Amino acid sequence: MAMHMISASAASRRTVRMAFASTSSIRDINSSTSFRNNIKTFRQVTASTTDIISEDNTSSSPRTSSLHTVMVKRNRQSQNFREGAPLIFGNSIAATYSENGDDDSIPLGSLVAVYVSRDDAQKHKGKKYKKGKPSNEPVYAHTNYDSSEAAQHHATINNSQLIGYGVYNPHSMYRVRILCHATQHPVLAKDSKRKQKTRVEDHDSEILKSILERKMSDAMNLRLAMNLPSESTDTYRLVNGEGDGCSGLAVDIIGGSTAIVMSSAAWCEVHKEAIVEVLEGLLNDHPSYNGVDIDIIWRNTPSRLKQDGYELSFESEASDEDDTEVIATESSVKYLTYPYSNGQKTGFYCDQRDNRLMVAEYCRDKRVLDLCCYNGGFALNAMAQGAAQCVGVDSSQDAIDAATANAMKNDLDPAKVSFVREDIAAYMKSAMNEEEEFDVIVLDPPKLAPNLSTLDKASRKYHALNRDAMNLINREKGGLLLTCTCSAAMTQKDGGQYFLNTVNGAGLSAKRRVTLLRVPI
Repeated sequence: MAMHMISASAASRRTVRMAFASTSSIRDINSSTSFRNNIKTFRQVTASTTDIISEDNTSSSPRTSSLHTVMVKRNRQSQNFREGAPLIFGNSIAATYSENGDDDSIPLGSLVAVYVSRDDAQKHKGKKYKKGKPSNEPVYAHTNYDSSEAAQHHATINNSQLIGYGVYNPHSMYRVRILCHATQHPVLAKDSKRKQKTRVEDHDSEILKSILERKMSDAMNLRLAMNLPSESTDTYRLVNGEGDGCSGLAVDIIGGSTAIVMSSAAWCEVHKEAIVEVLEGLLNDHPSYNGVDIDIIWRNTPSRLKQDGYELSFESEASDEDDTEVIATESSVKYLTYPYSNGQKTGFYCDQRDNRLMVAEYCRDKRVLDLCCYNGGFALNAMAQGAAQCVGVDSSQDAIDAATANAMKNDLDPAKVSFVREDIAAYMKSAMNEEEEFDVIVLDPPKLAPNLSTLDKASRKYHALNRDAMNLINREKGGLLLTCTCSAAMTQKDGGQYFLNTVNGAGLSAKRRVTLLRVPI
């Protein structure tokens, strides 16, 4: 997600200032089922139906003794991979190899060693991408070889430079998600290479577990260094996808009692058992959770996985609603959450924690508008920091009910904080007609551009929403606008400037001058 914080000055100066941030979130979740009954409970929660998992078929990890190698082209992109870029696109790959393999491609979710040739002139045969028409299907040569041919291929590999280890997806534009870079984790990479050479059954599973344990352990130690959890915050993001070297995987701790695993990549579904096993072991050893029986809930969104080339298979009958309440505390603000239930009221956006607190610091004695307020996080934090009045708007009744309940939970004055169910565009139009003004506005809409094909339409929508929000900023004294997008297509185009340019254009339409203040992270 991208975020801009904007300040509008007096009407004569027509100023609006902005800041920008990056996060990620998954909104659509529903049913859950019991997975295991030992030390912790593991529940599978998806966006539409329930994947029922039994002890007899919990493992979906590929069982193979094949050794898989991805050779990338030596160019500027491969330099980026060597320096830590986590995603390898198909057109960066020169060739793939599988020892003892018998498929046309490396299987989905397989652990792969990623190399780059040391020879600038080395060429690999394979189809080429047609200019302007990228494809998600492999277009490079794949070679299977047995022990009699191993020496030749091993010589090629051994004369190449190891970039690291990752997971492979032949159907995704992100062909390899690197989980362990040799430059960043040389000891771990060396140990993985040693294990791979043993050729024991399930060596890839053991390597993956070692990598996950290191990455999740590093993430936990980082949070502990940041005083998470603390007396004022028991709800936070423990693993933050690419930020912690686990592309496609996030883990939130809710209320100090529930861990929610969020899967947005095919490899997470394939290696679900390994992820849960590693997470469970680390939580057992976490110094803040001694004696705490933490539930582990698995959550995914089929549409995100489908984009990654992975189709979920579900049982036709969904589980019963579970309205078990978990109280989440963040920056001393309490939230009622329902992590086991269906619907929008399920989740909590841990990735916005710092941004909620940052905006609240500017809200003392101010009138605040929280658009797409969800469970009221920005409004509640603003009230906790002394805002004069807060109004939250969302199109979902579940969200409005949750935000209202959260305000009551924090003993906030209903005369000063209120939540309205309405389309935000309609609300802003009505507010402009009534000549309402606000000092601080938060605009955090859902994803409007799920892919590049919808980018033009989405940019027009973002333009209109930001224009109308700026028109509600106090014209005499000015104010602040935090504007957000969770559409990667908006933030990746034009080197990250596309969304900023869209907001600048909205400022021109609103006849307000826009100044970037900060980029929240």
